[in-house]
Amino acid sequence: MARRLLVTYGLLLLLLGIEVAGSFLPLGRGARPLILLPAVIMVGIVGLQFMDVRSGPTIVRLFAAGAIIWLVILLGLGSLDPLTRIQYPVPAQTAPESY
Repeated sequence: MARRLLVTYGLLLLLLGIEVAGSFLPLGRGARPLILLPAVIMVGIVGLQFMDVRSGPTIVRLFAAGAIIWLVILLGLGSLDPLTRIQYPVPAQTAPESY
């Protein structure tokens, strides 16, 4: 039991390291959602290993599915801002002359 938890914890730490390292890569605008893949895998691992959703009753699986749907909505809305933000160049303003 403890071995399974330690292996799961190590896998979560490995995925966290992959996600942090991936955030430093110079990715194009279309490839930025790939950074979310380790986070999605981490959610699945937590749900299946730590929460043990597989052996729970139907209501537990229903609430876990609702939590995952809510997480997908939050991650989707959170990723829309950097993906759709456009930076417009603004010309530099000069200081007004004093009289």
